[in-house]
Amino acid sequence: MVFSTGAEVARGQIEDTNTPAIAQQLSAAGYKVTQGETLKDDRFFIAAKLREAAEYGGYALIVTTGGVGAEDKDHTVEAVKDLDSEAATPYICHFKIGTGRHVKDGIKIAVARSNDTLMVALPGPNDEVMASLSILVEGLKAGLDKHLLAENLAANLREILREKTTHRHL
Repeated sequence: MVFSTGAEVARGQIEDTNTPAIAQQLSAAGYKVTQGETLKDDRFFIAAKLREAAEYGGYALIVTTGGVGAEDKDHTVEAVKDLDSEAATPYICHFKIGTGRHVKDGIKIAVARSNDTLMVALPGPNDEVMASLSILVEGLKAGLDKHLLAENLAANLREILREKTTHRHL
């Protein structure tokens, strides 16, 4: 199951290009993919929807996009940790709290397990999702544990962020 998150997506201000891309890649890898609703930016709502999909939906994999940032509206990582307190949550980058809109010390992704369901929380930007899909599929095929899969995804996302910030300063 694939869930996008965010008020901008729910209101149609931003087109959800992530869900179709994830569905296509996972389908090509042999997964049957269901599109979930767009989840509002609320930790407890996200956790409830993920729990419901994991416990009653019978999904082996749940992927979310968005809500992993350092702003006050970003709650996906915390929601995932509510379901798996030992979730792998590596940083993509760090911030000083209070810088700009940042109320957290950085951007993290999450890979967790609840019941027999693997949950992967990816960022929202489409280029970051697209760059994560081959790593996700390879990790699933290899049967990587949540910590190694999370670190592989995070290492790739860190490199993308480095490239973005290098080009921005030229």
